[in-house]
Amino acid sequence: MLKFDWNILFTFVNLIIFYLLMKKFLFGRIKKVMDERKALIQKQFDDAQETADKADEKLADYEEKIANVEAEGEEIIAEAKDNAKAEYDKIIQRAEQDAKALKADAQKQIAQETESARREAREQIAALAMQAAEKVVGANVSAETDSDIFDEFLKESSED
Repeated sequence: MLKFDWNILFTFVNLIIFYLLMKKFLFGRIKKVMDERKALIQKQFDDAQETADKADEKLADYEEKIANVEAEGEEIIAEAKDNAKAEYDKIIQRAEQDAKALKADAQKQIAQETESARREAREQIAALAMQAAEKVVGANVSAETDSDIFDEFLKESSED
């Protein structure tokens, strides 16, 4: 027959009591600590995700700002080039006007000097003609006659 061992029964009862006591006093606290730890880890993951999202938003903002700055820089450069071109055109136009004015002044001065040289040449030719006429006529002609001959010569040479 089988012999019933009381030690096994007490050991089994002790184990059940020990399990119930552990469940009542220890397992609840351990589960609570594990749940708190799980919640803390989940919160850290959520915070990390939120930080990553904020970093992505800032990165997008910075990239947009960089694009705007580059566009603005290109716009400023284009405007500066336009201003430089306009200034260049003004300077060239002023230089051309100054050159035209100088050329016109030079032409006027040349015309005046040419006219002056022609008058001097006429006067010298008239004086030579008077001297030649005196020698041909052989006598001194009066001052009034000299003046009339001189004026007539100048009239004839002006008509040519």
